[in-house]
Amino acid sequence: MFETAKPFLLSLALGLVIGIERERSLAATRPHLPLGVRTFALIALLGTLAAHVGSPGVAAVLAAFVALVTLAVYLRPAGTEKDDGGATTEVAAVATFAVGWIAHAEPRLAAMIGVVVLAVLWLKPRIHAFAHRGLSDQEVNAALAFLVIALVVLPLLPDRAVDPWGVVNPARLWLLFVLIAGVSFAGYIFVRALGPARGLATTGFFAGLVSSTAATLSLSRRARADASHALSLATGVVLANVASAAAQLLVVVVVNTELVPASLLLLGPPIGAGALGTVAASWWLGRRRSSEPEADYRLPNPLEWKPALVMALAFGAVLGVSAAAQRVFGASGVFVTSALAGTNDVHAATLAAATLEAAGTIEPRDALLAILIAFIVNMAVKLGIVAIIGGRRFLAITAPPLLAMAVAAVAAFAAGEAR
Repeated sequence: MFETAKPFLLSLALGLVIGIERERSLAATRPHLPLGVRTFALIALLGTLAAHVGSPGVAAVLAAFVALVTLAVYLRPAGTEKDDGGATTEVAAVATFAVGWIAHAEPRLAAMIGVVVLAVLWLKPRIHAFAHRGLSDQEVNAALAFLVIALVVLPLLPDRAVDPWGVVNPARLWLLFVLIAGVSFAGYIFVRALGPARGLATTGFFAGLVSSTAATLSLSRRARADASHALSLATGVVLANVASAAAQLLVVVVVNTELVPASLLLLGPPIGAGALGTVAASWWLGRRRSSEPEADYRLPNPLEWKPALVMALAFGAVLGVSAAAQRVFGASGVFVTSALAGTNDVHAATLAAATLEAAGTIEPRDALLAILIAFIVNMAVKLGIVAIIGGRRFLAITAPPLLAMAVAAVAAFAAGEAR
């Protein structure tokens, strides 16, 4: 008996909490709400009853009854009490009926959807404020662009190699771009939502997912202009490099899952070394009780069409050049290409090495060495940027954790060779 009653009890509970939220939300504008706690509870029970009966005719009648009731409430005469919330309550009633229906066969799914419905209703003021005042036109355009590249362009690309060497897969290249762009855009919103107190370090981390070299350059320029916050800016530089190394792992996960364990052993130590450096810097900043300034650095929008196309083309170009260099010069050609790519950033070089290894063109050891070469060259370039742009004092603060990351990567590779 209890097993039969469980879905009804669940739908009753969900209907009650959704109804309570509606009455609390509209208490000021609609004290005599037609669809209140009891009505929502009964609507949820009707949904479960319709599913329990199992008769299409009875289910259709009950669903039509709920639809007519909610429609009648929505279309009631203009002289009666109405809130200015549109049809939210009426649509919530229909959703509650559907939740009750689902509770009969999938109680866990019903509970999840019910909580989601409750959260959407409860967070209405914040959602409206975010939609009207929390987003700029540029961010809305970027979000739409992301939906296009993720849900429209990606399914249209061929999921197979299209080059003579069997390494350039358009769908995987674009999937990699979609993942990095999505994380970067989320970081952009996250940085803006955090406010000035944590702006510098957080900006460095999320900017590193896009381009740690650009982040290092930007933060070094600020350090030259504002030496009083050099430690905070240095923390942002280190976090940018930690994020960049994490993005290298993401690249390997997308294109070559078999190389992930070895790549984790190679890149895990530098990520750990950089993280320890940032923890130490945060502890020191906390002791000094220094206030964080507002970060005027803005993430470059990763979803504008021009940067998006440039990134995708750069990845494909490095991959193609690496494949051609391997054909002509063997593994040494891949190493040279990785070093050249590392002068700008490491993600394209990592993509090329992991893809060539997945295709059987190079050995796993050579792929890891190519990733290491790009990492070390890129780290040397960043240290040069810090020294030239940020100055000697900024270099003295930033160099130890960056050098520790480089040494950790080399030591990890050497340890792998010893095994």
